Amino acid sequence: MGDLVVWWLMLEALGLIGFPLAARLFSARADHGYGFAKIITILLVSYVAWILGSAGVPYGTALGLGGAGFVLVNLGLAWQGRETLGQWLRGPGVRAILRHDAFWTFGFLFFAWQRSLAPEIFGAEKYMDFSFFNTLSRTGVLPPEDPWMSGLPFNYYYFGYLMFANLARLAPIANHLSYNLCVATVGGLAFAEMAAIGLFLTKRVPFALLTGAVTMLIGNLDGFLQLLEKGAFTGFDYWRSSRVVAKGDTINEFPYFTVIHGDLHPHYIVLPVAILMLGLLLDPERFRRDPGAASGFGWRDVWSHVPLMFVLASMIVISPWEAPVGAMVTFLLLQRPLPLYPVISWSRLRVGLTVGVMLVGGYLLYLPFYLGFHAPQGGVGFKFARTSLVEFLTVFGALLLPVALYLGAVVGPRVPLKKEHRDLLVALGVLLTLIAYGAGNAVYIVLLALGAAAIAAAYMTDDLEDRAPLLVIVAAIAALLACELVYIKDPYGEKLYRMNTVFKLYFQSWILLSIAAPWCCARLLERSDVPLRVRQVGVASIAALLLASCAYPIGITATRLEHRFAPQSLDGTEYLSREHPDDFKAIKWLRENVSGLPVILEASGNPYSYYARFSSNTGLPTVMGWGNHEGLWRDHEKEVTQRTTEVTHMYSALTLEEIASMLVKHRVKYIAVGELERKDYPAAGLEKFQTLKVVFTEGDTTIYER
Repeated sequence: MGDLVVWWLMLEALGLIGFPLAARLFSARADHGYGFAKIITILLVSYVAWILGSAGVPYGTALGLGGAGFVLVNLGLAWQGRETLGQWLRGPGVRAILRHDAFWTFGFLFFAWQRSLAPEIFGAEKYMDFSFFNTLSRTGVLPPEDPWMSGLPFNYYYFGYLMFANLARLAPIANHLSYNLCVATVGGLAFAEMAAIGLFLTKRVPFALLTGAVTMLIGNLDGFLQLLEKGAFTGFDYWRSSRVVAKGDTINEFPYFTVIHGDLHPHYIVLPVAILMLGLLLDPERFRRDPGAASGFGWRDVWSHVPLMFVLASMIVISPWEAPVGAMVTFLLLQRPLPLYPVISWSRLRVGLTVGVMLVGGYLLYLPFYLGFHAPQGGVGFKFARTSLVEFLTVFGALLLPVALYLGAVVGPRVPLKKEHRDLLVALGVLLTLIAYGAGNAVYIVLLALGAAAIAAAYMTDDLEDRAPLLVIVAAIAALLACELVYIKDPYGEKLYRMNTVFKLYFQSWILLSIAAPWCCARLLERSDVPLRVRQVGVASIAALLLASCAYPIGITATRLEHRFAPQSLDGTEYLSREHPDDFKAIKWLRENVSGLPVILEASGNPYSYYARFSSNTGLPTVMGWGNHEGLWRDHEKEVTQRTTEVTHMYSALTLEEIASMLVKHRVKYIAVGELERKDYPAAGLEKFQTLKVVFTEGDTTIYER
């Protein structure tokens, strides 16, 4: 409990420190961005520290300098804006701050409790995430050393891990606790930020809470199907609901699943940063005028885009899958003051050029990373998919229903359309029919119909505040439609050709629709031109689906409570003390007695398993961790296979003389001989290490030093 309080207080302090800068970025209509102040602080301090570290400053010093500089800048901004902030605080400010802190505190504590039901940092890819997290908490240099291929730098997008490893450095809390606290922090920040967006879009607290809830607290409708099958809220399969589309050949994660799953992956870490970007774009007082107007476009307009460029660049460096959707959303929302016609105009072209400049500028902001990062070969493929409509609606039905009902009310037959809007709908209808006929996919019909209606609705109104959420719907529909037409090529084979594409774009679309759905509910209730009975039936239908979507979180929580035999805890390595007590004590000794990043030799084996347990649980680099993953990150370099062979030889050889050159080559300082090594390698080969210094021994696990 004490660690939880300390962590919460640290995040509160970070939010207060960053508030003066947030107040400059957001308008009073958005409560001066207080709901985003925490992630702004984490992001900017990490960036400055990363730049200094990349320039050769020892990373601990760089982090201190970045933090101190950020504090000084915000003190200056607070003094400069003291009159505006003071007036706001004397008015609605204190109440707004307390409200946003209540959003954050609820989200953080709820997800911390959820993690306590299954805190084990083991299974799936948690060892990968934990190894990065631990190494980045230890490193003194950048780029950091790969924990699973010692001596080589990371060839993975590590900036998001670095952001949260910085929190672990700041807090006096062990990493096996702070990892789970970071998972809960991402969930809490995402809930609070989405609630903040819901608040300034709808101006109503219930819909703000609904926005946070549909983003982070509900599941898809597979949870309700499981309830019908089992007849009770127990025995739920939490994994099944993330593998609905194409009978498991794709991944359809949603935020609640990702939190309880506990992988601190880039697509999850990026959530608060991506929502910050949406908050900036949706702030009611920003970007009101024509951004492409020839007159009056000066340095003030350019400066207003710099924060957007930085946040967009940060999203992409944390998770490159954010690039296409992030750029599209930025383009759509920046050009919202423009009329639909002409579709191609100089003003719209200038907005496109602005986004292009942002992408190039963002690349330059993170140039030290890109110079050292070698992306595996890929490319874009084109293929008509045949997603089942039932499976698709199982994932998105609850979020799409309020959107569909609201769009139906706006562009339905009762509403007179301008000629150009009718022409657009007719053209899109023809296109829809042709594509649906050629592809034989009903999902196209749903998406194209919703997309056409959203475009028409967006440009039937001159209210830019109403147009913005409608363009968010357009972006979500475009991302979902892309999953049916294109895919990013990766090494997973023909059967799983669009697994990652669906995974990442569905996840991003969930966030966009989570903004749109509550807003549509609020607007639907306000429409006096829709008969009351129709509104009542619509709201009842939406409520029924949202309630059905709650079956997943309720069922998973009940299932975990029923099967949890250990006391609730945030200790992610407590399972080691039960299942691998000798290794656990060795890991504990390494954590407490070894500083820096000396290399440890340990068994190398299959991914998604107990292999690489010393490097993962301490952050100490090993000669070879999970070869499968290193092969994917390094485009199947020959050295990956070579190192796996060398690890086997170093354990199997009968004398130290035979492997002396390999030990020197890989700078091996410690050698682990535990349960996996005794299982995989001959006893005669392990005996040779007995001539070395023993620094730790317990049961069947020994750590040697050379």
